[in-house]
Amino acid sequence: MKGVARMATINAHTSKTGVTTYRVRIQRKGQKVQTATFPTLKDARRFGTLVEARMIEGRHFPQKSTHTLQELLDRYTREVMPRKTAETQRSEMPVVRYWLQTLGHMVLTEIQPCHIIVCRDEKAKQSAPATVVKYLATLSRAFSTAMREYHWCEQNPCRLVRKPTLPLGRVRYLSDEERSRLLTACQNSRNRALYPLVILALATALRRGSLFQLSTQNVDVEKGMLRLEKTKNGSRLVLPLVGEALTVARMLAATSQDGYLLPQRSGNPWGHYRTAWQRAVQRARLEEEFSFHSLRHTAASYMVQAGIPLYLVGAILGHSSRSVHMTARYAHLATDNLRQALEVLAQRLSS
Repeated sequence: MKGVARMATINAHTSKTGVTTYRVRIQRKGQKVQTATFPTLKDARRFGTLVEARMIEGRHFPQKSTHTLQELLDRYTREVMPRKTAETQRSEMPVVRYWLQTLGHMVLTEIQPCHIIVCRDEKAKQSAPATVVKYLATLSRAFSTAMREYHWCEQNPCRLVRKPTLPLGRVRYLSDEERSRLLTACQNSRNRALYPLVILALATALRRGSLFQLSTQNVDVEKGMLRLEKTKNGSRLVLPLVGEALTVARMLAATSQDGYLLPQRSGNPWGHYRTAWQRAVQRARLEEEFSFHSLRHTAASYMVQAGIPLYLVGAILGHSSRSVHMTARYAHLATDNLRQALEVLAQRLSS
């Protein structure tokens, strides 16, 4: 068209992970600058041509946001992350850094499912499905916060991205013999606090992060009760302390020097125990991979096998009503209870 200069410019951007995207910038006098980012140069050119034509006709796409993903994640880290447990914060920071490196330069309204899918597939080449799900979930929470609290965007593109299917893993728990070997190895550890830590983990089924939250203020060794004001899912948890766990808690409370029940390093409490734990697992000759979190599975499995109803096990584990499926993973261990239920049904049917 005579007298009309080309308005669209396209710039390529390669992230630190090697993902290249193409950003279109379209400007016409008297109208707002329009920008969009695409995974291919062909898509970017097609968009530029379309918008140029619409601008000339007097139509254009409204710019809904000027905030980048980096701005969102920076604010999310400052305002939302501190509400979470210290363990969760340490776990999510590498995830935040990943999204900053890959999509941080993009404006929120430019980020489409196709951009996230490229990152998802790249991450899947080097990480397990559960890790990929975690990365997608963190980004989705950030977008939801941008929508509901900051009003920086109107859509969450993560909702249109398929998450990897998680394999049905077997619940790993200790046999009685394995438990005996592990506790002996912990008692012989140079880290004298390792054995009390493992005893409390087995006797309370608490997550590692929750164990390190325990202080002399929220553990009543006289009444044999512990109280956590905030667990991983944000709920309050009150549990009785019984048996050896109560004995261990009394000893730890009497010798505490910093107010915490378990001796720990500031910044990363698990750093005080990681090496000692790994060596104890090796000395105990646990053939299959056994993580510290498997102690929680062990406690839950023992309770279910002893006939404790799943709803009570879920209450002890701190599962919310929305996480019933988390407790249900132990249902297959309660075969005797299932048999009794089916026998009652059979008697009714035969009467």
